[in-house]
Amino acid sequence: MIIESRSIQKLLYWLFNVISPSINAQVIITYLLAKKSRLCNLITNPLSTSNLPTKLLKSIGDDTIEWNIGILVLHILLFLLILIIIDSGLLQLSFSCLYKSNFDENQLDDDVLAERHRVLNNETNSSHNEEHIDHLTVNNLVKYYPIRKVLAVNHLTFGARRGEAFGLLGYNGAGKTTTFRIVVGDLMSTQGTAYIDEQNVHRRIRSTRHLGYCPQENCSMDFLTVQDSLYLLARIRGIKPSRIKSIVETISSLFLLNPFLNNYIHELSGGTKRRLHTAIALIGPPLVAILDEPTTGVDPNARQQMQEIFLNAIKAKLTIILTSHSMDECERVCNRLGIMVRGQLACLGTIQHLKSKFGQGYTIEIKVRSIDNDTNTITIQNVQAFLLSQKQYHVEIKETTQSTGLFQIGGSTPAELFQLLEENKQRLNIETYTISQTTLEQIFLSFGKQIRATDDIEIVNENDLDDLLPLIRAHCEYHHQAEQVPLLNDDAFMSVARVLIANINQEGFQLIVRDFKD
Repeated sequence: MIIESRSIQKLLYWLFNVISPSINAQVIITYLLAKKSRLCNLITNPLSTSNLPTKLLKSIGDDTIEWNIGILVLHILLFLLILIIIDSGLLQLSFSCLYKSNFDENQLDDDVLAERHRVLNNETNSSHNEEHIDHLTVNNLVKYYPIRKVLAVNHLTFGARRGEAFGLLGYNGAGKTTTFRIVVGDLMSTQGTAYIDEQNVHRRIRSTRHLGYCPQENCSMDFLTVQDSLYLLARIRGIKPSRIKSIVETISSLFLLNPFLNNYIHELSGGTKRRLHTAIALIGPPLVAILDEPTTGVDPNARQQMQEIFLNAIKAKLTIILTSHSMDECERVCNRLGIMVRGQLACLGTIQHLKSKFGQGYTIEIKVRSIDNDTNTITIQNVQAFLLSQKQYHVEIKETTQSTGLFQIGGSTPAELFQLLEENKQRLNIETYTISQTTLEQIFLSFGKQIRATDDIEIVNENDLDDLLPLIRAHCEYHHQAEQVPLLNDDAFMSVARVLIANINQEGFQLIVRDFKD
């Protein structure tokens, strides 16, 4: 449809120019091309007086171009402002009004509660000693997803001091990565916040300049080479141009990236990408480096090299927050460690403190002398029977072979165990034995068992006995028919049912619920 009215034509012209930046830019480009064509025509044919403006400009008039340029400037300023607002996180919704807290700090572990009070009361930052100032503080952090009704982070509170490596462990879904994304400003917390060098990460964008982040997933720019990405991040960090080259050469050498400097990132293997991301996180260097599983997929030689770099960074007073599925790596690098369970710390402290507090005794590995097969079998059985006869200890048989045995013993000290084995070494035909403390991995797995126990079954009490009686009776009748187990009378059945209710978290009753609840 051709619009004859000039006023309507002008109205639509300006409306589309204001609404659509692309149309306004196209008008400016068309105008410039028309001027260029006119100029070229005058140069090649000076006597020509032909005018070659487009129909659009001819109908509106050349005097509108100043307004188009003004609109272009306004578009630039408007979208720059929107970009700043989005990048600062001001448009992210916290959903704090939808979150109803039932948090009870009295249910926390003693060490976790003490750390919470220390951070919330600002006891550290009031100190004049820089060694005891928290470079990173996570203050009562909550992240709730109302649509899925998932509480990913549950009032998490801890601080990491200057020159400290703080290990944050937990099973997948415990809330580690969510916590990291909130700290770096990628997510808005429902409640609480984090501080980097006493600056709120949600209010001061400058605070993130002191932060290095190695995410769990590789997210680099694949169209850059390794060298280009290192140079780019060095400039973003604000490193002086005269020092960038030497710093890039040093860090690429430390992370064994020299053979790949001219390779595009999409050409790298997974392990090499992890080394690159870790190098980018530590370039600068920042005050705080958050490393989310930095050594995943890295070969043993490079992993050991990276651990040495972490230790040297700690000596240089860099604060590192590390999460890893390698317990050996955490034991070697971390000064303190916390294990997250359902968005909250289940324990906190030095590794030796956690072993002493949550360790289940000591592990004994015994090897008997080889005489012949029969003797070996009898001898290891004698060792096993001897340990089980020590009623003052809690003995658990982990593994036995023909000539070796692995036992977990609680309620004893190393001195008592050494004395016990030395006094009976000849009689039990023991060739060698080792006594070791509970490992960090065993402590980590023990928290995993607690998670599975609470996931498999709902906690019930004596009042739920009537609802569970059909369930328990079905289980008893099943074993009566399948295994010819005698069927209990009513009194005995009620006694067994009450015992099961009282020991609701025991494995046997969990199996009953799994098998019959559906």
